[in-house]
Amino acid sequence: MTPNSYAVHIGLNAVNPDSYEGWNGELFACENDAAVYRAIAEKAGFQQIYSLLTKEATAVNVLQHLQTAAGQLQSGDLFLMTYSGHGGVLADTNKDETNNFGEMDGFDETWCLYDRQLIDDELFACFGQFKEGVRILLFSDSCHSGSVAKNTAPVNNNAPIDPATYTRARFAPLGTMIRTYNAHKAEYDSIQAPLHTRPEDIKAYVVQFGACQDDELAREVWGNGMFTAKLQKVLNEPVNSYTELFTAIKRGFSTEQHPNLFHYGNKTYEFLSQVPFSIQSDAGVKAE
Repeated sequence: MTPNSYAVHIGLNAVNPDSYEGWNGELFACENDAAVYRAIAEKAGFQQIYSLLTKEATAVNVLQHLQTAAGQLQSGDLFLMTYSGHGGVLADTNKDETNNFGEMDGFDETWCLYDRQLIDDELFACFGQFKEGVRILLFSDSCHSGSVAKNTAPVNNNAPIDPATYTRARFAPLGTMIRTYNAHKAEYDSIQAPLHTRPEDIKAYVVQFGACQDDELAREVWGNGMFTAKLQKVLNEPVNSYTELFTAIKRGFSTEQHPNLFHYGNKTYEFLSQVPFSIQSDAGVKAE
């Protein structure tokens, strides 16, 4: 029997300035990226496919999809989530950055969704709700995407367009992040307070691709994010595993950015050797 599959593709070309102290986070290629990932999921035969574009990409909608998928999917099933947009940071008020995942940078990394930032701790908490043996596949074409990023110092820059290459970096300016946190401190602190998921709490297995290293910038050029464009090109040829996919994507970059690959969770169900985006799997059968 074919495993169940559920895909969510998030792309934000802007955020709500009312939620980010006047900053609109304008980008030009993130919705295009979401379309690329949706096409990949359609070709792979995913049964449930959803796109959340700009104004639809709210924290409530993203979390609802995570909760729905966690409730539906069983061991051996596949959940795919992709994100293209700005990466941001918040002060780590629950101190998990020094405890659970071994990082000590003092910041929680975020996705800048339309109405608020989604904190990495929220993603980890949601991953902890998935059943044992579910495969979780995550692609993040944003800055601070190394582990939705850990070990990251925020960059103080306004993400201008480079006139020589017409590229733009996908990260939120530090000043904006500070003002946003201060203006919405009670909300963000209340979100962070109960979140203490540890790696050993995740019974599924997570394979997570990030567009760049923690101290680099993820960029978009012309119609797509550079990482997404490289991925799309690599998939024009057969790829036999996620490790092979990662190696091929890395080979497509020179010095501008260096993609990241992380994997964690219940190692019994590790699926790096499987054909990328393949719904068929033996992940639901425990290794003896």
